[in-house]
Amino acid sequence: MKKKVIAILSVAVLSLVSTNSALAYKQETYSKQVQVEVHNASTTSLNLSGVYKLQNLTTNEMFYALPDTPVTFSQVNGEVSIYQTGAAMYSANGYALHAISGDEKIVVFNKSVDGKKGATADYETVKSYTAFQGANLVDEFTNASGETWYSITDDQGVSSWIPATSGIVAKVSSLPIGKTSNGSSYRGSFNVVKSGATVQIVNRLDLENYLKGVIPNESPASWHIEALKAQTVAARSYTLSKAGILSSTTKDQMYKGYSSEHKNTNAAVEATNGLVVKANGKLVQAYFYSTSGGKTANIGEVWNSTQVSHFVSVDDSIEQSPYKNWTVSIPVANILKKFGFASTDTLLDIKLTKGGSNGEVTAVTAITSSGEKTISGNESVMRNVFLDAKNASLKSSWFDISFTKPTGGTDLAIQGAKGSTEVTSLNGMSVQTASGVLTVPNGSVNIQTNEGIISTTGVTSTGIQTITVNGKGYGHRIGMSQYGAKARAEAGWTYDRILKHYYQGTTIEKF
Repeated sequence: MKKKVIAILSVAVLSLVSTNSALAYKQETYSKQVQVEVHNASTTSLNLSGVYKLQNLTTNEMFYALPDTPVTFSQVNGEVSIYQTGAAMYSANGYALHAISGDEKIVVFNKSVDGKKGATADYETVKSYTAFQGANLVDEFTNASGETWYSITDDQGVSSWIPATSGIVAKVSSLPIGKTSNGSSYRGSFNVVKSGATVQIVNRLDLENYLKGVIPNESPASWHIEALKAQTVAARSYTLSKAGILSSTTKDQMYKGYSSEHKNTNAAVEATNGLVVKANGKLVQAYFYSTSGGKTANIGEVWNSTQVSHFVSVDDSIEQSPYKNWTVSIPVANILKKFGFASTDTLLDIKLTKGGSNGEVTAVTAITSSGEKTISGNESVMRNVFLDAKNASLKSSWFDISFTKPTGGTDLAIQGAKGSTEVTSLNGMSVQTASGVLTVPNGSVNIQTNEGIISTTGVTSTGIQTITVNGKGYGHRIGMSQYGAKARAEAGWTYDRILKHYYQGTTIEKF
């Protein structure tokens, strides 16, 4: 019996020696890398499709992360912790997960283990490993004691045997994907780092694959292909003009990754590969938005900035959008709060200052029983002056207002040298009479007016009761209207003609 065991073990040792070779998987690299935050929370996780290389950004040591099992990250005593399959590790600077592709099987160690020369614990140790390290699976073998052992070759070409209880076998994927705990899946690689008291997951991937996760979330994939191409070139230009980590929201561009990709928008990305908007040979930060309302805006007017020749107001009457015209009701209490008045004050009037060429609002003045205040600023400020019942801001800064007061009341106003001022009561006010200056008492007072003598009996405050805002467009209205691009594409315009209309004096070129 012993002779048979020795013969089997010797075969195991020989097979180990004959398969000593370097790993063949390929680690992804990105010639035009984009970084975008895809999740930020006190505790977060990634569920991986395929094995990922795991780099400790403090020590630069390389490990592996397993697929199909959540990799959990959190902050512990100022370090980023990683936990998977019962093993934990810590790093002050966080981790990088590098996408790798191929068809190998990798053994990822779930605890510290010694690699042996043969498939029993009695053999000499070739190399020692820690949890999260791993190696290429060459073969597996069951020894005479019924123990399963793996024949492995690590990244340095060192071959050995480890017991199967010390590692988990996983396959490298041809399309590595990471899924965050918010449910979205993303191509490419990831950095997991500290962000204040939370943990931030940053997706790293190639520009063109990033755009595949942007375009269907900025323009519906059912739209005309020329509109989708225009959206793609604008988005590519915007992305390349930005430095650092992008937001996955409308702060930059809506990005929902691989899980949102569509064949139509992927085709638009591929058809315009590398094309961008340029002005005078320089890349344009190609702003876009939902709806212009019939005319785009001059950048210098709505953002209080220097006017730029390619961001000028142009006609967009062809645009058809559910947001071309809109109406919203604003609670009076929200106006009083926004301007810093007491909730008991009476809102008497609201005046708009329209500094934009199309009538865009640049300042709002609220007049109340306690006085008046003015708020001025760019379009983002103006859109947040009027908040609806759900505290949502206006869709654009291009709007008018109307308001109502209750019927049956009498407005009170004091005529002065500079005009009249509305008031809510005459009680306690000083009035010049034929007998001298008198203080108006409480109760009924007869007042001489142009229309005769009236009594103040029953006169009460008649402040504004309801406010209605009637507006046009959705967004900052600088550059390309997405609904406008749709209408122009349906009218037969090509994507480059669309772009040159919204970005005046520009060219479409390879980056």
